[in-house]
Amino acid sequence: MLEGGTFLANEINRATEYSQNTLLEPLEEASIAIPHLGRIKADNDFFFICAMNPEELSGTHRLSEALKDRIKVWIKLDYPQKATELDIIRINLPEHFIIEESELELIYSIIEATRKNKIDIEIPASIRAGIAMAKLLGHQRALEKEKKISEKDSYSYLSDIAKHVLLGSLKPKPGMKVEDIVEGIIARTLGG
Repeated sequence: MLEGGTFLANEINRATEYSQNTLLEPLEEASIAIPHLGRIKADNDFFFICAMNPEELSGTHRLSEALKDRIKVWIKLDYPQKATELDIIRINLPEHFIIEESELELIYSIIEATRKNKIDIEIPASIRAGIAMAKLLGHQRALEKEKKISEKDSYSYLSDIAKHVLLGSLKPKPGMKVEDIVEGIIARTLGG
């Protein structure tokens, strides 16, 4: 704030109302009073950015009208394009984890299937679910390479890890069983 930097308030709607209200003064007055230090004035180049989760997610709080009024630009983001999402997954893998491109494509297909199923799923799998699957598959491949475990075919192992990751990554619509949804997605995408 003092040097004209950028401040990112990530997942701002997970902050309590009290925490959100502490932002009102700096956003309106470009300054803030800090006990024992006095008033601190923001540099003219100071820039505030915030990101928030969809309001329907548990653990989120509504933003106050006062705070909404001080946020000047609103941009709604959706999931990134396939190539970008695959890059994000790759970047989050440890260097020693080797995953075939075809395996990454399968992981993306599983995640994408959760996003297309608007009948059974209220909240689909995120990029984090894809990263988790890729890491688990990469860990499997690393153990196989070190001969600590015997090789297992990609479809079989990916089916197992997808089940475990998706069980905690999806929010089914009321009355739907997440296990049944996951089994159906895996059967359609992996054929198993």
